[in-house]
Amino acid sequence: MNYERGTMKNKGLKNEKFQRSSFNIQSSVHIPVLKNEVLKYLNPKPNENFIDCTFGEGGHSIEILKRINPEGKILGIEIDPQLYEKVRLNFKEKRLILVNDSYSNLKEIIKEKEFGLINGILFDLGISKWHLEESKRGFSFKRDEVLDMRYDPNLKFTAQSIANEWPQTEIESILKEYGEERFAKKIAKEIVNTRKLRKIKTTFQLVEIIKRATPSWYHHKKIHFATRAFQALRIAVNQELENLKSVLPQAL
Repeated sequence: MNYERGTMKNKGLKNEKFQRSSFNIQSSVHIPVLKNEVLKYLNPKPNENFIDCTFGEGGHSIEILKRINPEGKILGIEIDPQLYEKVRLNFKEKRLILVNDSYSNLKEIIKEKEFGLINGILFDLGISKWHLEESKRGFSFKRDEVLDMRYDPNLKFTAQSIANEWPQTEIESILKEYGEERFAKKIAKEIVNTRKLRKIKTTFQLVEIIKRATPSWYHHKKIHFATRAFQALRIAVNQELENLKSVLPQAL
């Protein structure tokens, strides 16, 4: 059922109220790039229940909610407490259950919320636009910010602590495994050499380190030369692959 069909008069007043409220919400929500693909493969139908394990700004969940009227529900999980608080204040739809937690605790969350029959689970993995542009935690190499990169401020280490404290071999391993960075060894060495002189605190410091460690031709490619290193550090800080390995069996 698409949105247009959902607004037909024979769907009733209750449905029309939700359609109007979702317009208000939609105006403040980032529309995800893969919205159409998500809807195609999840194929949400009236009265079905779904879990959005990476709720973010709610773009996917809003589109799914439109299609699971009148009784279908969504359990939305968001690990970042700041982003969770923002969306909690914006979303007033009763059929949306929001939780501030890691999706690695999926089974416990479902049990605690007594969430019923589940028809589909969504993982939209990777960095969100909000984290890049608004969080001020050093996710973007385009902004001069503190090198943090934590989704959850309670996590034990930051990108700054990795850069300043971890052995060169471990930093190299992270860059290779999580970023597929071809100059991982040189970048790791330059990080260690730099921190001997001064502490690495900001994103722009790290960008300069990567620039010094890589050849000039690498600085003019389509993908920014710091992209892979920043991705690798973010994945390591938030233990993204470990969490995914933990949650997939739970989802099944």
